[in-house]
This record gives sequence, C-alpha cells and structure tokens, in this order.
Amino acid sequence: MPAISVIIPVYQVERYLDACVASVEGQTFSDLEILLVDDGSPDGCPALCDAWAQKDPRVRVIHRENGGLSAARNTGIEAATGDFLAFVDADDLLEPDTLRRAYQAQRQHNADLVIFNLVYVDDRNKVLPVPDFTGFRDEVLDADEVWQRYFALAEQKIYYVVAWNKLYKRELFATLRYAEGKRYEDQFLLPGLLAQCRTIVCLGYPGYRYVQRGGSIMAQGSSRNYLDRSEFLLEWCDYFAGKGDMLRAEGLLNDAIRNLSEKERFDLSTQRQRERYRVACRGCADAYGMLARRTGQHSMALRAFLLRLGLPVYLKFLQSRQ
Repeated sequence: MPAISVIIPVYQVERYLDACVASVEGQTFSDLEILLVDDGSPDGCPALCDAWAQKDPRVRVIHRENGGLSAARNTGIEAATGDFLAFVDADDLLEPDTLRRAYQAQRQHNADLVIFNLVYVDDRNKVLPVPDFTGFRDEVLDADEVWQRYFALAEQKIYYVVAWNKLYKRELFATLRYAEGKRYEDQFLLPGLLAQCRTIVCLGYPGYRYVQRGGSIMAQGSSRNYLDRSEFLLEWCDYFAGKGDMLRAEGLLNDAIRNLSEKERFDLSTQRQRERYRVACRGCADAYGMLARRTGQHSMALRAFLLRLGLPVYLKFLQSRQ
C-alpha cells in the first residue's frame, strides 16, 4: 500500500499534462501511487495518460465519462489505496520536495491535514508577484484558528480553501465527497473537512505552482457572478450557527443576501437557473428564521418575515433604515 495517493483529474489539458505528471513522478518522496482520472477528455489526454502508465508502474489510469472536476476527484478518492491523499490539477506543478516536506510534517505532528504554500505562475512557468503568499509561516493550528486566519485574509484566502495544496489523512474522506456540478467545490467541502481535524500543519514552503491560463475554471470571472457562491455561503451560515457563532453566521448570511441582490450578475436565462435563484432567496429567509429561533432576537424574525415576502421587499426595508 502506498503512503500517498496523488489524484490528478484530466480534461483538455494536453499542453500541460506531461509537465504536471513529471512534477509528481519526480518527487523526492517516491512512495506514491499516481491516479490519472481521464474525465472523458476529447483531446490527446487519454493517450498521454496511458503512455505514463506504461512508463511508471506507480501510475494508474481511470477512464470515465465526462462528469466534471468534482466527479473526477471523487472517482480518484474511491480508487485510492494510499494512507494519505493529495490532489493536483493537471495544468499545475509541484516543486520536487513538496510531498516529502508535507509527509514529514504530518509524521512530526500526527496532523490530520497539512497545507503547503503556493505561488501563482503564468503559462510559461514564470512566477507572478501577486497575489503575494510570502507572509505564510510554519505553524500548527486547530480548525478554529484556521477559520480565524481565513476570515482575516483577502486574496490569500485561497491558501486555506483549495483542494490541491494539501495532504489529507485518507479517513477524512470516509463520508466526504466534492459537490458535483458546482463551481467552488472546495468551499462546499471546507466546513465538513475542517470539522474533522484536530491538528492542521500549515507550511510556508511554496510547494505548489498554480498556473494561470485563460481557459481554466478559476479564470472565468468573479465568484459573485455564480449562484454557487450564495449557496455555499448559506451552508457556511448553517455550519457556524451550529457551532454557536451567531455573529459569523449572520455575517455570512448577509453576504449571501448582498450577492443575490445583484441579480443582474447571474445568468437566469433558463428555468433551472431561475429556480436555483428562488431557492437561494428562500434559503436566506429560512436562515434568518433559524437564527431568530436560536437567538430569540425579534429583529431577526422580522428580517425572516420580510425575506419571505421577497428580496425586493427586504431591500426596500434596508433602504428605509439608511
């Protein structure tokens, strides 16, 4: 059984795939299995994956019908045999010593999760100066401390959220899976992930090279343009309310409401999208109702009532208070 299973979802990355796999294959820590999950890629990627399996017995290839990034990651999770899991996006790169350092940190502290640092690079592998992640230092945290640092950051929040700069104990995914059909799948997963972690090691070492290219999912505009953002904020609201942090829960809820009030941002051209928008708006009313019951605050009950009448009514109420 390998120590680490490295899961690489593959879809339309023919130009980048060989460099990515080479950066994993060439790790100074060699006790790996490398799972290339071909998500029905229509280009030359399936053949490239099979060629890597011929070169290196640690490489296994899974060919599947296209289902998206989350589905490919989930397929990899279910096929993995390692004690630990790591994810690498197929257009990115690992530094040669990344997994050795992460594994060593895990062993030193018996960590449930190890987070290593990152740098942004262009598609010629040149380091970009912003965002700047040089402020991160080695430290050992619990889940509450990770959340405190997350909410204190701006652009660097990605350090704590994304799937691919981490080494996970495999058992963290005993029941967790990535939300399929969602953007920002990392955010949907994060509360359930951190809730299981007692010890989280954070490293300042920039072990992950995050390639910026025009066609990537993360390059497709502001997160505020997608209903997924309001949806995960509502889930986070429920999570923090369950922890008793009503102030944080209400702040997340208000962020979701502000996002939904920018209705012109969203593509509501289909019945399905319009229904998602309505469900999210109802979710905000339900969330304020939940907070009202937990806190006994009449002002929250009033907000829940107004939101049930409709977001335009609620926004007029807010305007009247200014």
